[in-house]
Amino acid sequence: MKTGSSTPGRFAVQFLLILLLPFYLGYTPSPVFASDHNQKSKNEDTEESKEKDAEESKNSFDLILSFTDVTVGAGQEFEMDAEVVNRRKDPVHVLLETQSIPEGWEVGFHSRYPSFPVRAVMVQGEKSTTLEFKVKLPDKIEAKDYEIIVLAKDKAGTTTQKNTVIFRVSSKKVETGGLKMESQYPVLSGASNQIFKFSIELQNETDETLTTALSALAPPGWRVHIKPQFEDTQISSIALKKDSTETLSVEISPPVQAKPDDYPITIKARSGPYQTENKLKITLTGTYDLRVGTVTGLLNTSIIAGKKSQVVFRVGNAGTAPLRNLSFLTTKPEQWTIEFKPDKIDSLEVDEVREIKTEILAPKRTIAGDYLLTVTSNSPDVNESIDFRVTVATPTLWGWIGFLIVFLVVMGLGAVFVRLGRR
Repeated sequence: MKTGSSTPGRFAVQFLLILLLPFYLGYTPSPVFASDHNQKSKNEDTEESKEKDAEESKNSFDLILSFTDVTVGAGQEFEMDAEVVNRRKDPVHVLLETQSIPEGWEVGFHSRYPSFPVRAVMVQGEKSTTLEFKVKLPDKIEAKDYEIIVLAKDKAGTTTQKNTVIFRVSSKKVETGGLKMESQYPVLSGASNQIFKFSIELQNETDETLTTALSALAPPGWRVHIKPQFEDTQISSIALKKDSTETLSVEISPPVQAKPDDYPITIKARSGPYQTENKLKITLTGTYDLRVGTVTGLLNTSIIAGKKSQVVFRVGNAGTAPLRNLSFLTTKPEQWTIEFKPDKIDSLEVDEVREIKTEILAPKRTIAGDYLLTVTSNSPDVNESIDFRVTVATPTLWGWIGFLIVFLVVMGLGAVFVRLGRR
């Protein structure tokens, strides 16, 4: 009986221990249920990622404008970066267009350094290309808000992006600050075969160091070199310390065949949102190239002492500008006479050739031999000289007289030798 009564009690205790065991050990979900829960979360994340990727894949590119709401003044120019970002691995061909342009405004996309108008751009896979979006306002314009629409679409037609830029136009010029550039002598003039040198002051008006990119906008064929003052190193950027000024030397070389005219050159400086420019102008008067020679091409002649001889010279204008007030000079032996007919030319046009008759007279008693003349054609802009050799011969009569004197001397000497020989 004892044994039988203790068995139910032992089962009751074991049952209670089983019930209380989870409270002592803590509740742990079944591995099967935990795995299902994690898998469900992963699936949900994957679906969200796919939806996001699918949404992004709809755009083959993005057009990012630096500013969409700006304040400018009448007659001012505005520039900002426009970045075309390719979202795909394959290249994308993006067409660019501007709409709703107010009358008199100049609006468009341009390449950077050098600047050329751009209407389309090819962007490599997963790369970006930065353009310049330029706007020039007319000098006379009503002060109010204007909107310009910038439209970009890929050639395949899968993506079109439309951006609106608001221009709040002020009746007065808006001071941009940041960078400032000016030149004391912005206009120079001269011949096209010379180098024009400008001195420009570039000022950083901010309280931070600015790494500033430098560029030039010049007519085709012109060469522009930007250098630090008193240095011969060409630079394309410069670090400007806060509230500092640097002096730059700008050397400009026009093409040799550039025609006389006025040519504008713009020097630009840019650092992030700060930009400035300085407009220079060169007035070309053309090249001055004077050529002097003879009709025969020879630079020598023979004359007889005491008798006038004529040599015909040619002067020609091989430059690109007319030559004014030409005169003629000579470096000659003393007492010689040189006359030019005509002795002055008021104007010698481009490619024009004129003949100058030159009369040379050596005195009668000039000793026979070679003499050197220097003939110079001179104008206020250019001069040219040539050396000309003149061989002088004595007149025939004097030649016979000289021969007779020599003959008499020889005969006299002969007679003396004969008489002395007889003694």
